[in-house]
Amino acid sequence: MRKKVTASSQRPDAPAVTASLTIFSAPKAFKGHVGIIQENAIRSWLSLSPKPKVILFCNEAGTSETLRGLNVELVSDIETNSFGTPLVSDMFKQADKLATSDVLAFLSADIILTHRIMDAARLAMEWSKRFLLVAQRHDVDVRSRLEFDAAWEQRWATQAVARGKLHSPGAIDLFMYPRGEYEHMPPFAIGRTSYDNWMLWNAVASGIPLIDATEFVTLIHQNHDYNHALKIDVWDGVEARENRKWVKHWSNFYSIAHATHAMNAEGKIGPARAWKYRMARPMQVLSHALRASRPTRTRLRSWWLARRYGV
Repeated sequence: MRKKVTASSQRPDAPAVTASLTIFSAPKAFKGHVGIIQENAIRSWLSLSPKPKVILFCNEAGTSETLRGLNVELVSDIETNSFGTPLVSDMFKQADKLATSDVLAFLSADIILTHRIMDAARLAMEWSKRFLLVAQRHDVDVRSRLEFDAAWEQRWATQAVARGKLHSPGAIDLFMYPRGEYEHMPPFAIGRTSYDNWMLWNAVASGIPLIDATEFVTLIHQNHDYNHALKIDVWDGVEARENRKWVKHWSNFYSIAHATHAMNAEGKIGPARAWKYRMARPMQVLSHALRASRPTRTRLRSWWLARRYGV
């Protein structure tokens, strides 16, 4: 029997409220600095208007107590792989059933959102009934809990983005799409790479517009360390290799730069023609060539050093 824990005070028999966006995420344990920035992120989502439905997939002990009083739905029963790692595919499947809107957004649990995200959902849905919307994030140092009152964006967000750094198109922390789009996702393990690249490649390969909304949407990523994953090889371990097999070929590891369309600062969507997009494929080929030739280059360098310095 599937067990769910709701961190909301809303009565079970209360009438459902239709939101224009459903946000779901898979937070880590709410401990230390990671716990602080995750609370910041979730509170920012709940400050949006109209208020989105927020679903959190997490089976860490103590989560429901930490989130007590926040209007979120906490799902602790999540399908896992043989290593006990939760599956992204099951989260997408469950989110589809629990959503109260036509548009969903899967989001990293350390991302603060501004109200532009609600406009982006509306604009994308008006433009096309099928799409995948992504955006680059701004990396910002945040060490304490933040207040999200009516003026928080004007008071804090603009300055934070100005002093932060726009991350490369390779980091993908937002996936916005119409409900029902990912019913048949492969069994990707969360936090083990490649599912994000697959989602972008699969959209383009399926003829679905991949929209880069970096100019319109503001994603504030709160910097953190990776102490939670020190004992796990999330990049080259068994689970990571299992995830990568679904991408099939190195040329399918898409980034935001592979977008087919772009949403500009005014919210207008059109073909992606900037150099960032034109250079995505050549840069990918170059990067692969450098990786593939690394062993040969290392041997040549060792030979050259031996010849020159006798080492």
